[in-house]
Amino acid sequence: MKSRVAIFLCVVAVFQLMGGHWAILQATAWVGMLVKYSESEGVEEGISKTFDGKHPCSLCLSIAKNKQAEKRQSSHLAAAKIYLIVQTQGWTLRPPCYSWCLKARIASLSSCNSSPPDPPPRVS
Repeated sequence: MKSRVAIFLCVVAVFQLMGGHWAILQATAWVGMLVKYSESEGVEEGISKTFDGKHPCSLCLSIAKNKQAEKRQSSHLAAAKIYLIVQTQGWTLRPPCYSWCLKARIASLSSCNSSPPDPPPRVS
């Protein structure tokens, strides 16, 4: 169930990012124009007036104006884009110029001769 909701939300987001909302508004405007022009002059004349581009309705004009405003706004954002890539610095690891020389003997457990006390000490 959750995956279906997630897929649906992803599809809606992609639809929105690709400008699908403008397509839905434009289709709505065309249907309204088709109905309006077909009522007064017939279906054939209504279709030709709807799609000839010479008789736009107020919704078509508003859609065109807002699309242009959105394009201008996105071009301003593209010019002000911030690049977060930093030039890399060349680092190389080299062995140290000096070395440590340990001369002390390392004591091992096998060289230990003392044994624990018999019996263990009592706590008073």
